Amino acid sequence: MKNVHFLTNKNKIEDYSISPVRYNKKALYERGYKVKIFYEPNEKCLSCDILCLVSKPVLQMLNEKNAVIKQPSPVLSLIEKARGYTNKIIWMDISDSTGVTHFELLPYVDLYLKKQLFKDKALYQKEFYGGRIFTEFYHREFGIVDSTPFKQFYPLDMNLVNKVGLSWNIGLGDMYNAFSKKGAIRCRFADFLPVNYKINFIDPAKKRDVDIFLRTSSNLNRELISFHRKELIKRLDEMLKDDSTLNGSLQGKWLSLKDFRERLKNTKIVPSPFGWGELGVRDYEAFIFGAILLKPDMSHMETWPSIFVERETYQPFSWSFEDLESIISDLLQNEN
Repeated sequence: MKNVHFLTNKNKIEDYSISPVRYNKKALYERGYKVKIFYEPNEKCLSCDILCLVSKPVLQMLNEKNAVIKQPSPVLSLIEKARGYTNKIIWMDISDSTGVTHFELLPYVDLYLKKQLFKDKALYQKEFYGGRIFTEFYHREFGIVDSTPFKQFYPLDMNLVNKVGLSWNIGLGDMYNAFSKKGAIRCRFADFLPVNYKINFIDPAKKRDVDIFLRTSSNLNRELISFHRKELIKRLDEMLKDDSTLNGSLQGKWLSLKDFRERLKNTKIVPSPFGWGELGVRDYEAFIFGAILLKPDMSHMETWPSIFVERETYQPFSWSFEDLESIISDLLQNEN
């Protein structure tokens, strides 16, 4: 029997990442893995065969100040201490974006798992303006500038690329209740209230009256992060104003969760813009409620579950928005 310990906390994104571990504890035990989840890095936590450090909570609980982790560092001190107790250390990178990493940790850990990765690993040797491949694009093509520079970059050492692997993404968390009170309570008592994966998916063939529906935050503290959302909202709004046959609902008043879900059930197309990262809860909401997921082209990355299959699981559009109107028009003319 191998003892596998996770060091994390009970915040929402972290909970999404650990939910399948909690849910499958018994099945893992039957396969020879005794799993325990810890919320502080004590000796009991470190004493195991495999130690999984969940990135964001570990950085927070150790009050890591370095954007690029280097000595002196509380994270590196913890890893050094853990070496006296455990056989293998895994860094679980749950950063929102494909491009944001801590590859400077590769020499110190045995495995580096990330929930989404560039298909072309050589891209990790290039520094992107704003820290993301899409922020680099909007900086270059639209001239958008961040008032606060992004400084977290460390190139991938291709000699250590064999340590980098793909983990599961947030979709194995509680996507249905992501923004509900029930979800918040379950997250707080996550060790006692596992995720209920029995979701009633809505038939995509159901008659729907709303062509496009979008409710999203657009002020995200960074100009480049906000730009994509603001530009998408602006262009969709112009489409709705120019074409009286389109029936859409963009932004507007706050909706209760019940009303929000009813809107999704009655919607044909759900746009899902980039935010701090490429992938989000809205992608899964589109699947659950049977709408078409309209998403910026995701062909640069891989994730698991592999939810971005062009014109099968989602409809991509150009990062420059140039084909947005024609794609929406084609979709709405094709009931299938």
